[in-house]
Amino acid sequence: MIWTTPLLCHLSIQHELTICHNICIICIMLYFHSSLIPRNPSQVTIVLGAHSLRSNEDSKQTFRIAQVFENGFNPQTLSNDILILRLDRAASLNSRVKVVNLPRVNETVPAGTQCVTSGWGRLGTQSRASDLLQELNVTVTSRDLCRPNNICTGVFMRQAGICFGDSGGPLVCNGVIQGISSFIIRSCGSGVAPDFFARVALFRNFIDGAINR
Repeated sequence: MIWTTPLLCHLSIQHELTICHNICIICIMLYFHSSLIPRNPSQVTIVLGAHSLRSNEDSKQTFRIAQVFENGFNPQTLSNDILILRLDRAASLNSRVKVVNLPRVNETVPAGTQCVTSGWGRLGTQSRASDLLQELNVTVTSRDLCRPNNICTGVFMRQAGICFGDSGGPLVCNGVIQGISSFIIRSCGSGVAPDFFARVALFRNFIDGAINR
């Protein structure tokens, strides 16, 4: 799984634990998981090109935040769970730092579609967060198991899924970023409840507006 996900970056806050991960959409902008909005952007470090969080890797590029674009996140309903960060400079794109294709406005993903998600989150509900970037093949569930503003996935037979620390990670389906890891409603990989991702296609106008500012 080494370097199979060159879309993901790592975000940490000074004096706090690592909180989430982000998806690079263009070389100076990032998606971000809104439920953990940085109160003081000057304390946030963003790292692109990482595979191991602890190791010194020549591929890593480090940035600060130049601007934050919010979109009315609701912490009660977990709706609008997306914001965008502008980096303090452009990233260098290479085999380990790439952009990802955006979906069309209101594009839907059929149930049964095979997708990939990734992150440095826990390997189990009671486990520690992973030092190495992990990747998981998942299947989009039917809409009756989800919510209109989300896209849901499950790996029910294997009891696998996203976990704590994977928030903000990508859901990539056929080369398109369709979701951003948002929340789970039971334990990680419960085999019963799906995993919930913010549905990126609903935020195209917000994304395009931030990019074009």
